Amino acid sequence: MTKKTLSWKPDLTYPAGKGATEQHFTSTANGDKLEIDTHPWGDADLKINGQTAAHIEGKASDGDAFREIEAVAEEIEEHNHTDQGPKKT
Repeated sequence: MTKKTLSWKPDLTYPAGKGATEQHFTSTANGDKLEIDTHPWGDADLKINGQTAAHIEGKASDGDAFREIEAVAEEIEEHNHTDQGPKKT
């Protein structure tokens, strides 16, 4: 299990609760903008700097899909940070 270093913020402009079809979350790490979109049927998408980086489907719920794609995001950012070092601006 990866240690959680990303702090996800929900987009409160999206509808929530029963009947909501998508939830959107954002985070930043190592100069990257990360976004996760989840769906109640168990799918989730991860974008890094606007580019699709991963897709999860077939999970039991949006929460399960979020946790799995969150772990993918953590691994990608940890790999990027350790392989390339901090990004220079």
